[in-house]
Amino acid sequence: MQRALGLDAAIMLEEDLMTVNRGSVMEQFVGQQLLTAMDPFEERRIHFWAREKKSSQAEVDYLTTYRGMVFPIEVKSGKSGTLKSLRLFLKEHSGTPFGIRFSMNELSWYDRILSIPLYLAEYRQRFAEMVL
Repeated sequence: MQRALGLDAAIMLEEDLMTVNRGSVMEQFVGQQLLTAMDPFEERRIHFWAREKKSSQAEVDYLTTYRGMVFPIEVKSGKSGTLKSLRLFLKEHSGTPFGIRFSMNELSWYDRILSIPLYLAEYRQRFAEMVL
């Protein structure tokens, strides 16, 4: 993906790959994980959620389904982040069991948000099953 973004190979070797376009790379990684988990015989699509209200815009990186339920996903490249959009989605869609955050944080469950380390992204359904 770094090459597709037009980054010079020398820059990629000099810089820590996790810091150059870190957010885009992390979102791309999670998006690929979502796509690979889908049924290969169905059309593969990934979705996001955006709310454009006056003075209150919000966006969730991905929406995924599991057992007929929709789950919002936020991808954070670091350990911090307010998750305002994710919390807003959960508030506006009360039937959503919980949201998922992928980041560099450890595995945790707090306030209807399941935090999963990026390196465990492929196991998100197993963790979701534990919370359900």
